[in-house]
Amino acid sequence: MKLLTNWLAATARLPRQHKLALASLSLLVAAALMWQPHPFTHHDERRSLPLIDEQQASMPLENSEPIEVGLDADDPALTVPEDALEQDITSEAARIHTHTVASGDTLGAIFSQYGLPLRQMYQILDVNQKAGDIRLGQKIDWQIDDEGQLSSLTVYQSIKYRDQYVFGADGVSYEQLETTGVYEQVTLSGRVTSSFYQQARQAGLTPNQIQNLVSALQWRFDFGAESHRGDRFSVLVNKEFIDNKAVSSGEVMAMLYQAGDRDIFVYRHTDGRFYDEQGHSLDRALRRFPTAKRYRISSSFDPHRKHPITGRISPHNGTDFATPVGTPVLAAGDGVVVKARKHPLAGNYVVIKHGREYSTRYLHLHRILVKPGDHVSMGQKIALSGNTGRSTGPHLHFELIKYGHPVNAMKVPLPEAHPVPRSEQDDFKRQARRAHQQLSQVLNS
Repeated sequence: MKLLTNWLAATARLPRQHKLALASLSLLVAAALMWQPHPFTHHDERRSLPLIDEQQASMPLENSEPIEVGLDADDPALTVPEDALEQDITSEAARIHTHTVASGDTLGAIFSQYGLPLRQMYQILDVNQKAGDIRLGQKIDWQIDDEGQLSSLTVYQSIKYRDQYVFGADGVSYEQLETTGVYEQVTLSGRVTSSFYQQARQAGLTPNQIQNLVSALQWRFDFGAESHRGDRFSVLVNKEFIDNKAVSSGEVMAMLYQAGDRDIFVYRHTDGRFYDEQGHSLDRALRRFPTAKRYRISSSFDPHRKHPITGRISPHNGTDFATPVGTPVLAAGDGVVVKARKHPLAGNYVVIKHGREYSTRYLHLHRILVKPGDHVSMGQKIALSGNTGRSTGPHLHFELIKYGHPVNAMKVPLPEAHPVPRSEQDDFKRQARRAHQQLSQVLNS
């Protein structure tokens, strides 16, 4: 107390300017001591999403391509040529890619799996901060332009509502769309006189609907090679009507195609997939690993890989396995060999086409055991791994291509040949039989 009294007496003898300075300094010190930042301060800033581990890990340099060398996914020497049917489809409609959200998926992980530009993901989050709140089982589809950039992306919140993002020169626009109206089943039919594609368009099917049917039947019937003049077809489409006017192209529910004395029938189940009348799957399965034994992954799929020194983007569009020279390389699925040759960077390589949706590439091979035109089965030995082309060590570079774009073979959902679940088969067969009879009456009338 005595010290405080002496300090006040000394302060009273100070000049007025010194007293004001001392008072101001005391107030500042007191305010600094009392202030503490609140740990839950809200910011209206963009939220970042976690990326998968492969993007955060350093890129190993052994048993892989040199990091400064990026194989061009669009190199004509490595691409699968399109036939006339594919050219007709792609000339009028962009490919629609679809993903169903699985357990543990994030928006960032999905973009990474399919090699989509992360810059465009952040554009989506800028216009809708809730875009990253995806749920198990949600459907997401998108379209990609010739440069590999998103042109549109749709997130289906429910059967009734969907979020649509459209990319243009001015950025991205966001709109929540609502589905309304009454749905009715409409039958479209036609006879092939020039090509199935042209007659299907004349019958009222859209390019995307034709694409869906061609993809669904790719293992059962090749519309490009097996469709002939005189073939007949009828299609059941579930269309939306408002005031008796169709306001959408609708969803294809069933198709019956008569090629001579052969009938090809498919019916869409509640899971969105097509099956034959007995509920059997139309798909052929693909395997993730092109070897009998699982080898260490020396370099993962990373379309955004950067050179550690130059900082330039050097995409790695496949998965590298550290296989010794001479390791048997197996076909990832049933298909046709379309290329088997040598490339300055890829070395000895093989390209296999699996139906119309998928193809696979096998690079840096020691020896090729197949030739173009060969039909191969899943698990068939097609080559021996090696160290040819531009490579830093013996390894197998494996790529999975979906509609012409590389995707992560270790992550993306692969087609599986599962039938309709047993508990749902009776109901499915009853509805499929009814649809088959309805379409047969149209063709035979």
